[in-house]
Amino acid sequence: MRFAATVLAAATALVLLPAPAAEAQLRFKRCEAFLFPCARLSVPLDRSGATPGNVSLFVGRVRASRRPSRGALFVLAGGPGQSASEAFGGDGLGLLAPALQRRDLIVFDQRGTGRSGLLRCPALESSSLFDAGLAASRCARRLGARRHHYTSRASVEDIEAIRRELGHPKITLFGTSYGARVAVGYALTYPGNVERLVLDSVVDPAGQDPLYRHSLAATPRVLRALCRSRCRTFTRDPLADLQRLVRRMAARPLRGYLVDRRGRRRPARLTRGELFVILLTGDIEPALRGGFPGAVRAALDGDTAPLIRLGRRAFSVAAPPPPHVFSSAVFTATTCEEAPLPWPRTTPPDPLERRRHTEAVVKSTPGSAFLPFDRGAVLENDLPRLCDRWAATPAPPDFGPGPLPDVPVLLIEGEDDLRTPVENARRVAALFPRAQLVVASGTGHSALSSDPSGCTARALARFFRDRPVAGVCRREPRLFPALPPPPRRLGRMSPLRAVAQTITDVSEDSLTQPVLDPRNPDVARGGGLRGGRYRIDGRFTLHLSRVAFVPGVRVSGFLRRFEDVRQAGRLVVRGTVRGALRVAGRRIVGRLDGRRVAGSLAAPPRALR
Repeated sequence: MRFAATVLAAATALVLLPAPAAEAQLRFKRCEAFLFPCARLSVPLDRSGATPGNVSLFVGRVRASRRPSRGALFVLAGGPGQSASEAFGGDGLGLLAPALQRRDLIVFDQRGTGRSGLLRCPALESSSLFDAGLAASRCARRLGARRHHYTSRASVEDIEAIRRELGHPKITLFGTSYGARVAVGYALTYPGNVERLVLDSVVDPAGQDPLYRHSLAATPRVLRALCRSRCRTFTRDPLADLQRLVRRMAARPLRGYLVDRRGRRRPARLTRGELFVILLTGDIEPALRGGFPGAVRAALDGDTAPLIRLGRRAFSVAAPPPPHVFSSAVFTATTCEEAPLPWPRTTPPDPLERRRHTEAVVKSTPGSAFLPFDRGAVLENDLPRLCDRWAATPAPPDFGPGPLPDVPVLLIEGEDDLRTPVENARRVAALFPRAQLVVASGTGHSALSSDPSGCTARALARFFRDRPVAGVCRREPRLFPALPPPPRRLGRMSPLRAVAQTITDVSEDSLTQPVLDPRNPDVARGGGLRGGRYRIDGRFTLHLSRVAFVPGVRVSGFLRRFEDVRQAGRLVVRGTVRGALRVAGRRIVGRLDGRRVAGSLAAPPRALR
């Protein structure tokens, strides 16, 4: 199974369903698209009544495998904007099996997401959320006063409405990323109704810092954990390399070339802000994180192609998925209403005025808070630009005053996560009297679903059996370890190894190549690092045309059942070496420059088999 990138999405037009003012009784019935029954609950858009309208919440229920005795487990998706019915409607439910012995499981799309009155704004759907201030302002005008009612506090009240309809005195909440913030918000607002909490990739209850200071503070630890001994062959200190490159890019962006899907070299550039996006996107695409230290070292040595291509891959990962999977309008409405942005809430929605406030905050903050980046890189961040034209309500939509309940709490974190670093989870854990934190080594964001070791899944099972949980998972080999800089010449490398590295590079690059068009049968298309092109068709046959990873070694041919243990095909090599090779499984044999050669291709990571 190939890695799928889950990031920000774009979409959204408000669907308000006519319904009585009173919340309707939940009546579950069979849903053809799901393995579990579903129902609908109509709730007010604005519970104060000032803005008219209702939202129809989609609610799914999976019955406990035994007679339920512990209420229900509510599953909250991330974002804000992700559809829980899409995230947990299939295989995702298997992760929560330990909780289902004694609890019903409730999967519901939070308001504006998925099947709960999907919120859509066409201007945002066609924009990159890394620079979408103008599109966000158009979305705000389109939604009018309705835009103020897609907050985390509104979702907390929706959860409470569902709980009352189900008749459960207490509920358990499982939240991932933003969902963890909503879960803590519910616990603050309705502490007496909480049985226990599971928080995966924990967002601070105060909200995401728009200047990413928590992420930056965790960067040295994450880079050193990634490198450990593997980077010693090409750098003494990956963190010092990154700081040096940022200083160089402060004078001018990196310039170089990018090979497109047709095999043509195109001029390209990379800014400091985009460099940070590459690092951050590694939370959900570990192949990017593995290639980062070597690409930074290559750029310092004058070879910008590897880092520029990582930038393209990062923005491919961040491309918006379909609106029903992730609503960028909900993401924008929630973020711009409640994030602790660097200006007073009453500041007019004037980009220049808000930019002045942002610059003043950045200038007054010690430069050490932004290392290994700098103030200029921080000013390129996406969240202030997203919200610089958005007029929010004067008062923030805060949660209840608490206190937090004295209940069992399990916090799950990935060691490599920069979006919601381990340090965040430790701060939140300290707020609860009975909190247990488990950290998965070599794992990024959404740790329960991305931890290849199964350590966090075992911790979850123990937690629901009321048994102690180990705090740190055993360290295991990374699926995507830190890689050295790509070679700039054949040198002493054997020609066969150069061919093998070309295939490995195509494999990793294809992970972040989205399907071009729903009508296109290809799984992925891309360009080689140095030249040429490849594609993987709908039957998972890899087609290569003059693909170059090592300069002067151009590989053409095909591999059927690419990345399968039964893969097979033929390759033709041209350039500084010439020859033909056959592949069977991982075995590769043939002749190069008239000499018989034999060797092995690298095994694909376990997640790709």
